[in-house]
Amino acid sequence: MKHKYTIGVLGALFLIAGLIAPVSAYSLLFFNPSVVESNPGEQPAIDLILEGCNAGISGYALYLILDNPTVASFGEITFPSWVTINKVEHINSSTVLIQGADLGNHVEPGLSTSNLAKISIHALTAGYATLSAEPVIVDDDKKGRYYPISKTASIVISGAGPNPMIPASR
Repeated sequence: MKHKYTIGVLGALFLIAGLIAPVSAYSLLFFNPSVVESNPGEQPAIDLILEGCNAGISGYALYLILDNPTVASFGEITFPSWVTINKVEHINSSTVLIQGADLGNHVEPGLSTSNLAKISIHALTAGYATLSAEPVIVDDDKKGRYYPISKTASIVISGAGPNPMIPASR
């Protein structure tokens, strides 16, 4: 009887450990810089970076979204040299689908951070916009998939007033 109890407890512990392990290993999709200040007519560039890609990257598809297309719009989107096949599809004035693949296995397992794209933004008029990335798929080199947590970038075009992220001094 004691033997069956021990096997049951060990089985439960392995099950719990199996559920916790995937949660502790996460990846993060973020923009650098996270705050872009610009003037109307300029075209600042923002890097899209994946952190926690320890199993390499074989390919990805992501939506890039600007929440205020009257303030800023997408310019040229370029890919790093390891992205051997890429595609940019403009869905509408505020959304772009980007896709890339690493056919040469340049982003191999062991790297923790990789640049996915450089995004040029057209600063149109004074105001604020938020740039976000929504992953469709991000596959690793081991036939697995990343489910990254995604952070946004703030775009501040001069003439919009004080930066809402910095409290006004009294």
